[in-house]
Amino acid sequence: MLIEKEHNQDKSSLVAIIVAAGYSLRMKHFKPLLALGGSTVLEKAVHSFQKGGIWDIRVVVGHRANELLPILQRLGVQSIVNANYSEGMFSSISAGVRSLSPEVSGFFLLPVDNPIIKGDTLVALRNTFSSTEFGIVYPTYQGMRGHPPLISNHYVKKVLNWNNPGGMRALLEQYEYDVIEVEVVDPGILLDMDTQEDYHQMLKYCGDCQVPSEEECYALLKHANTPVKVIKHCKQVAMLGCAIGKHLIKSGCQINLGLIRVAGLLHDIAKGEAHHAVVGARMLVNYPEVAEIVAEHMDICLNLDRPLTEKEIVYLADKLVIDEQVISLQVRFSGPLEQHKDDQEIFSKIKRRFYNAELIQTRIEQIIEMPLHDIVKADLGGQG
Repeated sequence: MLIEKEHNQDKSSLVAIIVAAGYSLRMKHFKPLLALGGSTVLEKAVHSFQKGGIWDIRVVVGHRANELLPILQRLGVQSIVNANYSEGMFSSISAGVRSLSPEVSGFFLLPVDNPIIKGDTLVALRNTFSSTEFGIVYPTYQGMRGHPPLISNHYVKKVLNWNNPGGMRALLEQYEYDVIEVEVVDPGILLDMDTQEDYHQMLKYCGDCQVPSEEECYALLKHANTPVKVIKHCKQVAMLGCAIGKHLIKSGCQINLGLIRVAGLLHDIAKGEAHHAVVGARMLVNYPEVAEIVAEHMDICLNLDRPLTEKEIVYLADKLVIDEQVISLQVRFSGPLEQHKDDQEIFSKIKRRFYNAELIQTRIEQIIEMPLHDIVKADLGGQG
């Protein structure tokens, strides 16, 4: 049975509590002030909530508080000094929770060493909290719970009265019946910084934050309900695009293979929708470079005066792949051109796509000084 909630409760009055009071003993460096993505870990955590539309942010400090207070003042967020921080994290959580007024409907709880949370994740948690009767909302990524949970104000007294072992985790485990999970495409909810190795993984993640990992790509495709047949096609487009890209790099071109692979994997994410290229690009708004390629994978705006980019490569690779089979442009377009020869509008559109693909292929073959057929034969096992 769920904990009873007031029907007139305003669930929009949410607060974020960031706990940054500990010693950072395992890290051996003071975590809140470590550099991360052009700022500090503490600033990243604050900005994560601000990007998610949460502006009442309270940071609990303790160890080296004098170094953090000026930063928090500059960020315009509330600081809460926990004089008892040496007693452990739960004492800091209690200090943060104690600051909540009755008007607050719920609070996000985030350790400072989990600073990279997407705004979309926070919105999803908030929407679920507002539309259900559950009092504890966890984000999950690939079935694993992460931070931050969103917790109803009905747990404020329970936190303040809790004196059993196990801290906040043990307390919340008592109320699993009041838990709902929200699956998100956000590996950041699982990233923390207990060790130096963890920190280096986070640095790597931040350095490539505009391009999703391959794991994230498949999570995005799953979330969009992209058919398995389409995903197999996307994988082949990504493989062909990367094979072409490698040869262009050998010939001196500045090409981002990671961007080609990701855009190839996601180009048909919205397949089946009307104007699926545009719809897919909107779904990938958090990854602007990828979204730009996806938006033009059907009908590209060519600029022959500039160097080749990843966009042209993905466009061509898509035209060279039917289902999972690599074919020639002539084979790809001869059927559709014949089928629509009496419909001038459709015929002209198909012919333009064919023409643009031929221009790109010719240009690539001139640069790498070999026909694409040889790339397919050498790099993809002789398909086509």
